[in-house]
Amino acid sequence: MRRRLAVVGGGGFGREILDIVDAINAAGRPGEGFDVMGVLDDGHPDGELLASFEVPHLGPTAQMLELPADVAVVVGIAHPQTRHRVVESMGVRERPILIHPTATMGRKVTLGPGAVVCSHVSVANHVVIGPDVQVGANSTLGHDSTLGACVTVSPLSAISGDVHLEDRSFVGTGASINQGLRIGTDAVVGSGAAVVRDVDPKVTVVGNPARVRP
Repeated sequence: MRRRLAVVGGGGFGREILDIVDAINAAGRPGEGFDVMGVLDDGHPDGELLASFEVPHLGPTAQMLELPADVAVVVGIAHPQTRHRVVESMGVRERPILIHPTATMGRKVTLGPGAVVCSHVSVANHVVIGPDVQVGANSTLGHDSTLGACVTVSPLSAISGDVHLEDRSFVGTGASINQGLRIGTDAVVGSGAAVVRDVDPKVTVVGNPARVRP
C-alpha cells in the first residue's frame, strides 16, 4: 500500500524529488510506493512545471501543520540552513528516506529520516548518511564517511573515504574532497573545488587546491 507524501519546496530540487518518487513507484517494490498529495512552498512555484507531475501547490509551508497525521513530508530545499529550519518546525511528522532505484549501496550503510539519494549515486560500505541529507545525482561517497544532519552534496561530487561532513555543510557541483578530511559545520565547498585539507566551520573554500575565499 502506498504512503501519502507531501514535498516541501516546489522549485528545482523539489521536482527532482518528484522524479525520484516516480522512479520508486515504477520499480514496484512492495511497501516503497508513494502518492504525492502536493507541494508546500512559501513562494510561487511554477504551476506549469508542477502540472507535468500532476501535483498541486498546497500553499505555504505553514499548511504542513494542517495535513492529516498519516501524510509524510520530505523537504526538497537544497539550502542546508533553510532545510534545517523547516525540519525543526515539523515536530514528529514522518520523514521517509527516498533512494532512487539506480543508486548503489555498499554494506552497512545507514540513512537518517528524510534523507534523499538521487539517481546514479554510488555509496561505499560503512557510510552514515544523517537526517535530511541530500546527495545529488552521479555523486560518490567513499567508505567510512559520515554526513551530518541537513548536509547537501551537489551533483557530480566525489567524496573520498573517511570524510566527515558536519551538520549543514554544503558541497558544490563537481567538488572533490580527499580522504580522511573534515568539513566543518555550516561550511561551503565551492563548485569544482579540490579540497586537500580540513575546512573550518562557517567558511567558504574555492579553487584547486581549495582555499578560504577572502
